[in-house]
Amino acid sequence: MKKSLLFTCLASSILSLHSCDFSKRIDTTAAVKEMKNRQVKRILPQDITNKADTWGQEIQAIIENPTNKLSLDSISKQFQISIQSGKAISLKQRNKDQKIQEVLAALDYSQSIKQEVPPSIQKNTAGDSLYYIFINKKQDVILLGFSKSQIVMNIDKPLIK
Repeated sequence: MKKSLLFTCLASSILSLHSCDFSKRIDTTAAVKEMKNRQVKRILPQDITNKADTWGQEIQAIIENPTNKLSLDSISKQFQISIQSGKAISLKQRNKDQKIQEVLAALDYSQSIKQEVPPSIQKNTAGDSLYYIFINKKQDVILLGFSKSQIVMNIDKPLIK
């Protein structure tokens, strides 16, 4: 009886050790690196604003480049944004958003007193869109409209699935 118990115990020990495959060890440093790469990143409102600013500056450079042959419509389609151009007062009449109307009224006043206006980022009233606003050399106001969801998708494309 003791021999059969000893034999069963020995046989189960051998089987359990045989099922453990020590040749397939995981490289823990590579596993940790992979986990960090797949980790969900948090996007802060400041990150969205910064991306809209840098994206707006890039598009402004394209628009103001003298060798640029693209129309505003083609740039709008290329970057999947809305672009509005014209005098501040006419843009104010076309926009229904109260906050953007106030900004355009302020721009109209600044232009009337010949004040230099740097580019700026403005949110709409609902807060779901950002506008990069600048004045070109012809003294037309150009509004580049970015939806927040579009900005988030362009912040870090590998993390979004």
